[in-house]
Amino acid sequence: MQPFIMNVLYKTFLELGVSSRVEARHFLLRAGDVAQRLYLIEQGCVRLYLIDADGREISTQFFFEGEVVGSLESFLSECPSVLHLVTIEACQLRVLEKVAVMARVQNDPSLRADVQALTQQRLIHYINLYTSAIADSPTHRYAALLATYQQKLERIPLHILATYLGVSAVHLSRIRRKLKMISSV
Repeated sequence: MQPFIMNVLYKTFLELGVSSRVEARHFLLRAGDVAQRLYLIEQGCVRLYLIDADGREISTQFFFEGEVVGSLESFLSECPSVLHLVTIEACQLRVLEKVAVMARVQNDPSLRADVQALTQQRLIHYINLYTSAIADSPTHRYAALLATYQQKLERIPLHILATYLGVSAVHLSRIRRKLKMISSV
């Protein structure tokens, strides 16, 4: 995903958001809680994940500098989140409270448009994730990630990246080795 910063939403984060530094593996939201905040990542990496029926973590999305993150489904619907939001590495964040942003959205069509664009971007990501999981092999999905996020992927532990691809860490190591052999030929 490309960094997402809409001008009005970004300005709202700067104006109303509170700066916060959190350590790696810090939960910003736990499944079952209703999301009350959005986060702008100034430095660091965050992931959204869920726990499947067998108790395994499945990563659904990764976020990096310049991106807005939160459980938008929970934030907008006021329903408990099915996702956990946790930092992968220490992060510098700007935290925007729901009360503040929703009050401003009511009176600012440009901010409302930015929030809608963020929601649409997330929807498109989920559609692409869903169709890719059905149609593409893990090798193809990993190669596509590499083509887009090569340096950023190095910041994600392999066992976490493997959950995004739906494979074991061992299988991901094989995929990486295979792609290295192909690229060195």
